[in-house]
Amino acid sequence: MAEEKALALQSLVSQEQQDQFALICKEAGALQLASNCNAAFTATIVVSQLRAFLTDEIIEKVFRPLMNTRIGFMTDRRPTTKNPHPTPYSNQVIRDAIIDGLTIGLFPTGNQINIISERMYPTKEGFTALLKKMGVKYVVSIGADTNRVQGYAEIPCKVDYTYNGEKNSFTLMATVRKDEYSSPDQLRGKAERRAKKALYEYITGCDFGDADEDSSRPVEEAHYEVIKENANGQKMPGAAPAAGQQNPPAAPPQPKPAAQPTSQPAGARPTPSIFANQ
Repeated sequence: MAEEKALALQSLVSQEQQDQFALICKEAGALQLASNCNAAFTATIVVSQLRAFLTDEIIEKVFRPLMNTRIGFMTDRRPTTKNPHPTPYSNQVIRDAIIDGLTIGLFPTGNQINIISERMYPTKEGFTALLKKMGVKYVVSIGADTNRVQGYAEIPCKVDYTYNGEKNSFTLMATVRKDEYSSPDQLRGKAERRAKKALYEYITGCDFGDADEDSSRPVEEAHYEVIKENANGQKMPGAAPAAGQQNPPAAPPQPKPAAQPTSQPAGARPTPSIFANQ
């Protein structure tokens, strides 16, 4: 069986190519360890090597079959019942996403990255891998959705962590998209990703952008409700746009923007814990 697998893999790429790719990935993973003086030069060499290696043939043979699978990487263009044949991403988009992931230490396997709106985004699994590589010990406590307005959820999270011998904690309110297809587990998974993303950003100062993790519905099928306020200032769901209408005729009042969760280290200012009464 092992020999059959080796022969099957050999038919896709040679052993020399496999060894070459493994070496480039190792160099890419070491970018974060390079000094600031040499980081730009090292990154240029690694990216050039990756672009030269990730030819259209390699993309088609090795990485395109991994697209939209949990053992590979998910995208917002996966087949659905409403759209069983979406336009797949081009080799160039896949190549750029793989390079972006590898240069920060993420692989196009194990659902560590997603491709959303032609860009690479680290997933919950991706941030888990990044924090593990850094040696961060942490516990994420996730509360219940406190928002009753359709369209988005507000989930309180508390992060207790230890890094380089220092213990700290912070709380945040994770604002994530939801619809009638979103289960509580999916919402908790999105909130957990926001918490791990905030922890990674707080420690490293690196922000890779944000997008809903691919755990609910594809972006191309996302919908929303216009939120209006009545005479008493209460938010009420309004009529949704008519079928085929891409945008409402005028900019509607929106719910609280899904801004980046802000993290505040414990002790920086005396704010009560959101978990105090739990």
